[in-house]
Amino acid sequence: MTGFKFFVVVVLYQRAWSDSLAITTLLKSISLLESVGFNMNIYVWDNSPGLYPSLVHPSVTWLEGENTVLPVIYNHVAKLAFDNGAMALMISDDDTDYSAFNFEESLSVVSSITNNAIQARQVGCLIPRIRSANIFVSPGARFLFKGRLLAEVPVGLMSSKNLLAINSGTIITRACYERMVPLYNERLKFYGTDTDFFIRYEQYFTHVYVLESVVEHSLSEHTQESVDRALFRWKDNIEAIRVTFEASNFFVRYSMWAYHVFKKAKLFIKYRDIRFLKI
Repeated sequence: MTGFKFFVVVVLYQRAWSDSLAITTLLKSISLLESVGFNMNIYVWDNSPGLYPSLVHPSVTWLEGENTVLPVIYNHVAKLAFDNGAMALMISDDDTDYSAFNFEESLSVVSSITNNAIQARQVGCLIPRIRSANIFVSPGARFLFKGRLLAEVPVGLMSSKNLLAINSGTIITRACYERMVPLYNERLKFYGTDTDFFIRYEQYFTHVYVLESVVEHSLSEHTQESVDRALFRWKDNIEAIRVTFEASNFFVRYSMWAYHVFKKAKLFIKYRDIRFLKI
């Protein structure tokens, strides 16, 4: 495993790197991984440059953009990473906690799959089990255009058919990058990028591998947020659904319309803000 290069991309927005759970917990794993033959490097993309000092570290590459949309960031960094010899790339939000994540075990699984020709054709992604507010929220299943929680989240090979997973913690192999490039749909902005990715993914790979490790991740619906933030998230989600499922049949599109009407009425009642009805 000597020389196995592994990259992580973390996007910051209006947050100092020292306040990012993802970055601070990732940094603690670098030395241990090097001692067992894994070379981990972190790309930090500051999406609000100038607000806070950059991070200077031999294993960190600091990049900047002005509120660049996530698919553009991920595609740009993926090219940098794989052109630089990466065997795998992890996507991460800035608030994901990796303190209990077993990187050595997980990367050993990645190495085993990428070195097995048959498995490498079947599996292009490895995903952790993600927990938010003491509930397993990823991976999940897709019905029409909506995701739903699974009663049980197994470890190991899992069919990619109608599977959904959260971006954060997703490990993408070199084979996945080469077959799916560009990895992310640049018509999207900030939300729905993972849904679109995994719908496309199932056309190329029959399975994902669910890792033993569990990561803690804070979902927007499990936290308090301002009306303006909720409005932005709702609008971006609706636009993402329309793009991702624009080629769907009439039944799916009608279901999307009904969901849209119901959801915006619910949000209007919750926030007492007429702007939700105008989206």
